[in-house]
Amino acid sequence: MSIDKVFLKNFRPFTDLKLDLSNNNLLLTGVNGTGKTSVLEAINVLITGKSFKTRDLKDCIKDKSKGFLVDLEITKDNGIFKIRAEKELNKRISRKGKGGTSSVAKKDLPVIQFIQAKDLRMIEGETELRRDFFNKAMFHVEHNAHDEYKLYKKTLSQRNMALKRKVSEKELKIWNKALIEIGNILEDTQKRFYVNFFKDTLENRREEKKGNPEFLNTIKIHLSKGWPADLSFGDAIAKSSQKDRALGYTSLGPHRLDLMFYTESKLARSVLSRGQQKLLILLMFFYFNDVLKSQIESEIIYLIDDITSELDQESLEIVLQEALALNSQLLITAIEGKNTENFGPFLDNFRQLNLSK
Repeated sequence: MSIDKVFLKNFRPFTDLKLDLSNNNLLLTGVNGTGKTSVLEAINVLITGKSFKTRDLKDCIKDKSKGFLVDLEITKDNGIFKIRAEKELNKRISRKGKGGTSSVAKKDLPVIQFIQAKDLRMIEGETELRRDFFNKAMFHVEHNAHDEYKLYKKTLSQRNMALKRKVSEKELKIWNKALIEIGNILEDTQKRFYVNFFKDTLENRREEKKGNPEFLNTIKIHLSKGWPADLSFGDAIAKSSQKDRALGYTSLGPHRLDLMFYTESKLARSVLSRGQQKLLILLMFFYFNDVLKSQIESEIIYLIDDITSELDQESLEIVLQEALALNSQLLITAIEGKNTENFGPFLDNFRQLNLSK
């Protein structure tokens, strides 16, 4: 499965943009402000119905326009189907797909792995970045995880409301019990995914790659479950009850999960350069490719924004070799003139388009 053609109308800076990918990987270059990231955003909006930049899709409509339109033509199993997304100012987004005479089901759509600039700050950035990476991977592999997480978040919200209302101890115990019950289920799922897939996948794939920079072999990833390791979730909730009452929200739980990256017993963010961190994060995404493919019916398409920034030639070559080995379509952006010359040995694998021209 691969994207063949892209058409954008009144999306972000584009009045009218047509891209012919010819089912190939794409390297999209241009100076800042030419709309490279907006192309990836449009594809993501069409496939998922969501933007990574805004919660309100009317922000994606070009200034002084009444709405946007995004069309994709996708090739799958020697057949072609088309998907269209339309959004008007005061209406919800409409997404429709058609292959021949048949409508397109969700299972017919590719799975989008969007690696954007904020993801590449995962190690040094806020906890939510690491948590989101972990959860998204877990939702694909542990098939009950998404429903468990939604129920936990709903119960968490209800307990938080009870805390804000300063309910009686008797009523709070009811919400404590409900939260602990689903929290224990979610904790088991998180722990199982971490041990059986996350940790093993990263360590096994790393050992296979003997030519990688030495620092990669020193990386250890520890799962912080969101409360003291020596306490059960129930004990942690009981112990933090007065603190939670004062704060007005639940301070401990699976929603506070974090991944701690270490290199030689030191926090990786205090030791690794920005380029080393970016290399590690990109490889983490790629190492999960086989796991994801074993768990889903659809093909995976990778959207990678600003790939060359802060990567030296050696690191970029490692990233591109790994990316091409995924056997998935790659849609990559790079700032024109910013290490793009290092693409040299790999350019034959990409259709090249420049938005500055």
